[in-house]
Amino acid sequence: MNPIDLHTHSRYSDGLLSPRELCAQALKRRVKVLALCDHDTVDGLVPMAEAVTECERKGETLRLIPAVELSAGNNGHIHILGYGVNAAAEPLRNALAETRAQRRERGNEMLLALRKMGIELPPGLLPPDDAQGMPVGRAHFARALVAVGAANTLEQAFDRYLDEGRPAYVPLPHRSAAEAIALLISVRAVPVLAHPVRTGLEPHILEALALSLKEAGLRGIEAFHPSASVAQARTLCSMARRMELLVTGGSDFHGDRGSRAQLGGFPAGWHDWESDLEALDNAIAS
Repeated sequence: MNPIDLHTHSRYSDGLLSPRELCAQALKRRVKVLALCDHDTVDGLVPMAEAVTECERKGETLRLIPAVELSAGNNGHIHILGYGVNAAAEPLRNALAETRAQRRERGNEMLLALRKMGIELPPGLLPPDDAQGMPVGRAHFARALVAVGAANTLEQAFDRYLDEGRPAYVPLPHRSAAEAIALLISVRAVPVLAHPVRTGLEPHILEALALSLKEAGLRGIEAFHPSASVAQARTLCSMARRMELLVTGGSDFHGDRGSRAQLGGFPAGWHDWESDLEALDNAIAS
């Protein structure tokens, strides 16, 4: 278990836990430094800061790094984390409001696609359309499909219905990775490439992508993530250092039982996390 986790989600996006519950889980698992990186929303950052302050008042040690995770690239396959983000930054909030509207439209299309297949999702299984901070995503649909018995697991729900090429998959418009980086830089956040292994790119193509994104302003690579093996994490870490990029790591925790992503849990081998955290702090402060 690691005392640092720079990639977590709350129910303000597609996680299951409230900020207060997320803090309690972090303390239980002895995580001391936590970053909230909800998908395409910053609405959970103020409640999260309040929950951390409450922990501190009780004498607990827990530090929050405010962040966001932006989906980008073709079909949203590239995700960019933004660390040290200001939740009140108007350019970011305006861009995220547009994304929320697009997600709402896609959600309605997915409901129609499932209905045509004879699958009805009762009200209450998905966040309401007007919910603040809760843009409906495929993870919400996956949980709903499990709840009505259309799938046994989240993975099966994606495999049967929600993954690209499946009957209920509806593409979502995304900004390019360079545009996502530019947006984060405009609000003085530090852009980091999330879970590179999930891009599915061969190592040499991934390195070329990272180089091109560095030219666009990318500052780091999330080398340590549950999607990477220990060997892959080591390779990503080496690549980031060779390219003079920051190294980060996180569990991508959402709170689902049985998931590989557990708070503070990601590939072993991040021995330099303290100096890497200091480098990230310096980048946020600069």
